[in-house]
Amino acid sequence: MDKIFYNAKIRTLDDSNSTAEAIGVENGKIAFIGSNEKALTLQCDDKIDLEGRLLLPGFVDSHLHMLHYAFVEKSVKLFDCKSVEDCLKLAKERLESVSKPTWLFCRGWNHENFTNPRYPHKDELDALSTEIPIIMVRVCGHVAVCNTRGLELLKQIPQFPEIAQDVDLDTGLLKENAVQFYYSVLEAPSQNEVEDFIKHGIRKLNEAGITGIQSDDLASLPGKNWRRIMDAFMALDQRDEMNLRIYEQCLFERLEDAKAFVEEGFRTGQRGKFFTVGPMKMLQDGALGARTAAMNEPYENDGGNIGISIYTQEELDDIIAFHDKHHMQVAVHCIGDRAMDMVIEAIEKSPYRKENPKNRHGIVHAQITNQRILEKMQKNEILAYIQPVFVDLDMDIVESRIGAHRMDKVYAWKSMLDMGIHASGGSDAPVVSFDVLENIYFAVTRKNINGQPAEGWIPSEKLSVDEAVKLFTKYAAYASYTEDEYGTLELGKWADLVVLGEDIYEIDPDEIKDVKVDMTVLAGKTIYARA
Repeated sequence: MDKIFYNAKIRTLDDSNSTAEAIGVENGKIAFIGSNEKALTLQCDDKIDLEGRLLLPGFVDSHLHMLHYAFVEKSVKLFDCKSVEDCLKLAKERLESVSKPTWLFCRGWNHENFTNPRYPHKDELDALSTEIPIIMVRVCGHVAVCNTRGLELLKQIPQFPEIAQDVDLDTGLLKENAVQFYYSVLEAPSQNEVEDFIKHGIRKLNEAGITGIQSDDLASLPGKNWRRIMDAFMALDQRDEMNLRIYEQCLFERLEDAKAFVEEGFRTGQRGKFFTVGPMKMLQDGALGARTAAMNEPYENDGGNIGISIYTQEELDDIIAFHDKHHMQVAVHCIGDRAMDMVIEAIEKSPYRKENPKNRHGIVHAQITNQRILEKMQKNEILAYIQPVFVDLDMDIVESRIGAHRMDKVYAWKSMLDMGIHASGGSDAPVVSFDVLENIYFAVTRKNINGQPAEGWIPSEKLSVDEAVKLFTKYAAYASYTEDEYGTLELGKWADLVVLGEDIYEIDPDEIKDVKVDMTVLAGKTIYARA
């Protein structure tokens, strides 16, 4: 053995839910699972006493935006702002602290949390500067406001006619694809800078016990240079500088770019050591908070607004069939019920799905579901990429958006698992934190970060601790076709491990969010240890 971890509470999460006291590693893989007594008889120079702590498979986040998280960390963060004025103050401070800035990017405001709930306005951003483009992106990423200079540059890009309907020139408000295309007016970072963003994100994820992610990154940075981003990932992987398994969810704003990616030869499952091409990521609607999620019935008290659907049914049918024909997995952002109905129909119609070896298609978010949608997801074996942290973000707005009559089977994670739907856990960072222990807390208690409501929001959908842990381990591995490689602790699988400071199976569920990650291990190598 190269290394033995012993005196631990090990939950393997295998099909028998077996437990153990010690685990041995050889050449990065699990070579022994058993008792302390047996482990201590094995030949090994590196034996690590875990002093009774809980050891689990390494955590996997099945949907986030790692590269954009790293970019936002170095931008102006507005997540804690309580007013538009707070946002403007932070933006002004950044402008005053930088010598000759060429643009300003801010993200994270949420008008639902403002004492005076309203959006920022173009004129307020103009008061900060009319010489450089400034943008303030809402927490969800589907709505933003920019200044006059930003609008001038946006109108100059070739794709502006495609997004003009999502741009309000009077208020500076941008929606959906207009937000995404705004990035192209900003200077693209160099490959070295992209690599630095990646390494920063990996380091922070390792500190959270995360050994694998399924991440939407190709459209995450200014300049929208997806080839440079792919080159950066592959260069780091080839130089053995990635302490994280990355399954790339490949997003492009324009369908022709997505098809060009496929026609150039990229396919789901192409991999290096730690970087793998994953599904084609698509957007079919917006966000609930911005009232742009595509609904079958209008939003409450909103003049017939049913949200935004990005593609028509005919377009979706063609897109899904194209990707099935070319052996690509597909993961589609859908929050509203209408968006999900359309995507499910397209998957059902696809004439090539049975021929596609990578046909585990999925719906990202899957929030405003109902019994009919869940049954169709089950029947068609459609994955659900869910984010327990949205309990904290959304519980106070959902009913006001859709009405009490549509609240049955929304954010319905327990129902999904009970029906056999393949659900996996993610965070959608940087929309919210990628803290897995917080996500498990939200899934188990259905309370917000302050412990409310006492009985939990829609308590019938609470998960057990074991179910919640499996969202971020065993079930996430299934979504990336790697269930035979990691996600559970079994002989021959990679020794991807996380050690926690307390046993989350035994403590009060309200305390799970406060538990610390003590150690993260990737392929037998300790990549993080808490002091």
